[in-house]
Formats: sequence, C-alpha cells, structure tokens
Amino acid sequence: MVRSRRNARQLIRFCLFLSCLAIVTPSTAAQATTPAIKLKLVRKVGEGISPKSVVASPQGVVIAQNMMYTHGVTAYDSEGSLLIRISDAVPMSILGLKRSGGATGSPVEAAFSPDGSFAYVSNYQMYGAGFNKPGFDKCIAADGYDASYVYKIDMAKLRVVAAVRVGAVPKFLAVSPDGKTLLVSNWCSSTVSVVDLATFTEQRQVLVGRYPRGIAISNDSSVAYIAVMGGGRIARVNMTKWKVKQWRSPNSTPRHILLSPDGSKLYVSHNIASVVAEVNASNGRVLRRVTTGNAPRTMAMSPDGAALYVVNYDSNTVSVVDAMSMKVVQTVKTPTHPIGVTFEPTKNRVWVASYHGTLLLYDRV
Repeated sequence: MVRSRRNARQLIRFCLFLSCLAIVTPSTAAQATTPAIKLKLVRKVGEGISPKSVVASPQGVVIAQNMMYTHGVTAYDSEGSLLIRISDAVPMSILGLKRSGGATGSPVEAAFSPDGSFAYVSNYQMYGAGFNKPGFDKCIAADGYDASYVYKIDMAKLRVVAAVRVGAVPKFLAVSPDGKTLLVSNWCSSTVSVVDLATFTEQRQVLVGRYPRGIAISNDSSVAYIAVMGGGRIARVNMTKWKVKQWRSPNSTPRHILLSPDGSKLYVSHNIASVVAEVNASNGRVLRRVTTGNAPRTMAMSPDGAALYVVNYDSNTVSVVDAMSMKVVQTVKTPTHPIGVTFEPTKNRVWVASYHGTLLLYDRV
C-alpha cells in the first residue's frame, strides 16, 4: 500500500513536470510574447490632398494637414472614409485682429487633446492683409518674419473655433499628458511657444536653438524634449521653471523625437544621417542606433512599445523597427515622399501620409 501511494505521487509529479514543459515550450512562449508588428496594406485614400502630416485621435478620427498646396485639414473615420474638409480660411476676428476680410493658413502639423475633443493645428504661414513677410525653411530669428498661428479645431463641430499667435513658421506641436499645456516649435524664431490650454493664450517663448522641430513630453508633464535640427542638439526643458539643458544629439539634424511608453528612452530620427537613435531619457546617453532608409522623418510607436514605424522621405519606404532589438524587420515601399505616420488605436492600424497625395492604411500582422 505504501509503495502504491509513493508510486502514485511520483506519477503525479511526472505529469506535472510534463505539463510545465508543455507550457514553456519555446514555440508556445514565442507565440504568447511576440506581438504582430509588420505591416500589410489594406487601403489607399486621398484625393486632391498634399498631406504634410497625419494624426489620429483616441476615438479613431484621423486628420491630415495639407499645407498651402491644397489648404485645409481633411478628416477621416477609422476606415479611411472622408468625413469633411476643414478650410484653413478664417475671419480676422478669430486671429484677434481688427482687420477687414479674412486670412488663410497652411496647416503643417497637428496634436490632439488627451480626450480627443480638440485638435491643434500649426500653420506654416498666414496669408491675407497685414501678413507681408512669411517665413521660409531657410531663416534665422533676426529675419523678422511674420508670426503665425495655431488653430483650435472642435472635433464635435469639425471646424476652427479659435486661434493663438505663436512664433514664425510653427511646425511640430505636442500636448502635455495632463492636458494643460501645448508646446509649439517655432522654426524661424528658434523658440518653443508655451500655450495655456485653459485660456488658449501664449504664456511665453523658450529659446532652444536654431530650427527646433520634434517635441516629446514626459508622462508626468514635467519635462519636454525638443529636437533642435540646426544645432544638432536635444533640448531638455523643465516645464515648471522653463530652464533648458542641452545634449548633443547622437547624429546631425535630429528631426523627430518620441518617448518610450515608460518614459525611460527617447527615439530620435536624424534626417541627413539616416539613423534612428535610442537615447537614455535621463542623461542623453546613446544606447543604440539603427540605419533605416534615406532621410528618416516622422516616427510612430505602437502603444505597447514593441515597434517603431519610420517614414523614409528619400527612399519612399516605411521601416518597421523592432524596439526590443532595434533592428529593421520589414521595409515597405510607399508612393513618393512619405512624410507623416500615426498609430490609429481603434483599429490597431498604422497610417502613412505621402506628399504624393496619398494616405495609406496598414494592418499589423
């Protein structure tokens, strides 16, 4: 009897051991832990547009900013169906100006409020009475180019409801996670505008260096990171005291900048070097680099932090970078000059904007 009980216990232990082996079988573990990050094209949309950027709201509304070439913002649902074309023509009163007539803008980039209720859109230049010296890509702050404006779009009404004056040639924008502050990089002013979203007024401009562009803000809304293309620097800005600390960028011409979901790492695209670098967010130390295509510009990161999607402007490709290994695992051909990319959360899709006049929708597989 004792021997039978002992044998039974040994048999149970052996079965449990086999079960554990089945659970940790490498192929099973890989299936459980490896997310789908590669891309499969599902749809092309866009007619009569020239998208400089594309951005998705938490609710799945996607907007493309069409510069001065086709003017205005085009809004789409999560499946790519056009909802509306929002004109960039506004009365002078929205700009806070006492002038007759109206003005038009040139939408370049956008950012959503955390709840998706509003979109904030930068205008490269303004056109109309009193705007006599619009800025250009080659400029310095001393040139004295016209200040431009950021539009506030009510996403329920799908129209421009307000505007705030910022610096010359505003480009990238970012909203703090707490929803209180909008930061705008002013290309020709060498500054970042700080906009209070409760009053929608500019509170100050922070000098960061020539040709500021990409912006990322920490999860606790205390620190902003700015890609300063002209100086080959990353500016770390304390958002309480508005003090600036400069780090040398891993390569020249840093353009776009992202934070990992946990806030510990920065990802920086470098337009001329064709490199994306992973950087320690606390001290600026370079961790790893990966070469993508020619002229990597905008990037998007999946919410789980597993993948980076990088548009390569001069290669006409999108690179899929595995964030764990920092290696390119897929290269996807696109129409001419892909320039914008966003992650649309409701369908788990990646959208890519091409200057060619196309928006591309990709499933992750």
